[in-house]
Amino acid sequence: MIICLLLLVQVVSAQDFTYVISNSENWKDVYSTIHYANLEGAESDFLVSTKHGPLLLNNINKNNYIRVISSREMPYIFNYPDLIKSRDFRDADEIIVDDANLELINELNNINNFIIVSDAYGYNAIAVTPYAIQTDSWVFLSNRANIFDIDAILSERNIDKILIYGYVDKTVRDTLSKYNPEIIDTGDKFEDNIEIVKKYLEIKPMEQVALTNGEFIEKGLMTGAEPTLFTGRENVPDQIRDYLKNSDIKVGVLIGNELVGAATNIRRSAGISVMVKFARGARSQTGGIAAVEGLDLFPLPTPSVILSLYSIKYNKVNSQLEVTYKSESNVPAYFKGTITLIHGSERTKVGDIDPIFIAPEDFKTVIYPVDLTTLEELRAELFTLFGETSSSLDRILEETRDVEVIEVIDGCKIEVKRVKYNKQKKAFIAKTENIGEVDCWVDIELEDIVIDNRKRTVGTEGSIKIPKGKTKNILIEEELDEEDLGKNPFVELTAYYGEREDSLVNIFKGRFELGIESFSIMTYAIIILIIIIIILVILVVIIKRREEEL
Repeated sequence: MIICLLLLVQVVSAQDFTYVISNSENWKDVYSTIHYANLEGAESDFLVSTKHGPLLLNNINKNNYIRVISSREMPYIFNYPDLIKSRDFRDADEIIVDDANLELINELNNINNFIIVSDAYGYNAIAVTPYAIQTDSWVFLSNRANIFDIDAILSERNIDKILIYGYVDKTVRDTLSKYNPEIIDTGDKFEDNIEIVKKYLEIKPMEQVALTNGEFIEKGLMTGAEPTLFTGRENVPDQIRDYLKNSDIKVGVLIGNELVGAATNIRRSAGISVMVKFARGARSQTGGIAAVEGLDLFPLPTPSVILSLYSIKYNKVNSQLEVTYKSESNVPAYFKGTITLIHGSERTKVGDIDPIFIAPEDFKTVIYPVDLTTLEELRAELFTLFGETSSSLDRILEETRDVEVIEVIDGCKIEVKRVKYNKQKKAFIAKTENIGEVDCWVDIELEDIVIDNRKRTVGTEGSIKIPKGKTKNILIEEELDEEDLGKNPFVELTAYYGEREDSLVNIFKGRFELGIESFSIMTYAIIILIIIIIILVILVVIIKRREEEL
């Protein structure tokens, strides 16, 4: 017995801790701390508030040596180790960090495998964690500013393998190219997720996965005990459903009860069993009956993708249904709708064949030609899938609404004359002329622009008004470097336009050779003005010298 205790003391002394707690309001510190603990073989937890500090300790064995990783600038509790010691734990120490992701790797001298993800997409970090644990890999959360610090760390290691997962900034990819990294980046987060799950299962075959949407940290997702598969928020994307149907996975453990709808869809469509992990035993007794409390979840930065039905109208003049959506997202989004029209005792269904792009904070009107026998009690049932990309429609918009009947003739007519890219303004410029007899609102999109080796659709954020008979240069701000410009000699343009700002019912399409200009007209004007001033100064000097000679 004495020998066993001595061995335990020696092991603990070598490691200095058996339990790790993250004390930071920064998600990157929280993620890195939990990952650090798992690589060290220690248990872990994280604080989610100041009040959570004492409560968390109620569920930790007091024989633990606890290491606290605290943010220098954003801790929840100052001097947390003293509070821990006052609760009769064996011992506690503290590491104060400015950036846990860059600093804790220095505590892991034997790590020579690395995974690089962008710190702009927290869900990518969640996706790779199980594989990182299985391969003893440190996950770097990269951006264009810290990649040089990451490179400095890597240069000191005997690297076995580097994996770049998902989209990362071009500077990151270029800086790491000398290490010949493996890259998983299909342009779709669900496809990327499937690829990393496959790599995990090659190492550790199993029939169970964790299910989540990648929008929060939960310590069960960080252990690497099973791969993590994204469900989507509400709708299960086709690629996830198809993968499950064709795989050996039989059980899914859902983390978080807000995803029950998606998990139910998985069970029905993919035929696997789903268990839900939505709560834990209470850590503070408030009555005679043992209560439960929610899981400790730490939110991750995720794009805000919100779509609403703005209006739905039937235009008697041209027998067209006008469905107008409003994006309240902070990123571009795609949607695909199915509308069932109820008119009298009849039902007529229309919808979209392909996903439709909508810019952030913008309107998009979709037109459906449809002849109706009656307009009495005209209602519409809308079912629209939407998401961040055209292949990731994981959200659902459902609504039933009365259809407004209108009689409107839209007299707008426009032409796009040319498209160029201005390097100084970092923007596409579409010269657009209103050739009609009424003022027009115009919204322009450029499809399949290659930016950083990815095809993207870019567009104006909001409609631009062009008075009748006038021409306006419409800007689409997007930064392209020389390599990008070389890959876009032509652009496919779609202009939506109309008399009503929120109902652009007309479409203009064209393919244009992309012109390149280095400076704006104003810059040229300034250069010419400077040249004129220089010439005038020279002339004045010459005249004065001649006068002095006389």
